[in-house]
Amino acid sequence: MIQRVQSVYLAIASIALIVLFFLPVASYLSDFSYNKLYITHLVSLTPGVDPVMSGMQLMPLGIFNGIIILVTLLSIFVYKKRILQSKMVKLSILMTVILISLIFFVYSPMVSRLTGAEANYSDGYGLYLILIAFLMLVLANRGIMKDEKLVRSADRLR
Repeated sequence: MIQRVQSVYLAIASIALIVLFFLPVASYLSDFSYNKLYITHLVSLTPGVDPVMSGMQLMPLGIFNGIIILVTLLSIFVYKKRILQSKMVKLSILMTVILISLIFFVYSPMVSRLTGAEANYSDGYGLYLILIAFLMLVLANRGIMKDEKLVRSADRLR
């Protein structure tokens, strides 16, 4: 049944991760420049100043986010195999945690070092989307396991 609540949670998580491509994750304001970090590139909002990082350096984040989207979308359509669906959702949860870790512990310090400014995450609406996606994935996995428990209890009654 594709109309289960888990499918809605997975769809919301996928949509949040797709929108993440278009919203900034963090901003960096220094005396000389103002930069915004997106999942695929760094934008300099200061006229006449080029970004300090190329899009190729941030490409792994975009590719990783795309893989999470793909696994999440595929897990919607394997609803008949709840154990496999649960494993796919758990993989998506793990990959989302890795994505958050990469942003906070690898790319954000790198951009801070290159721009000479501290990261401001309050302007980064993309981080909220990652957290929403994480929450939806956890809720979806909880619902899948609840369905599996219900099916197993019905099998014991026969």
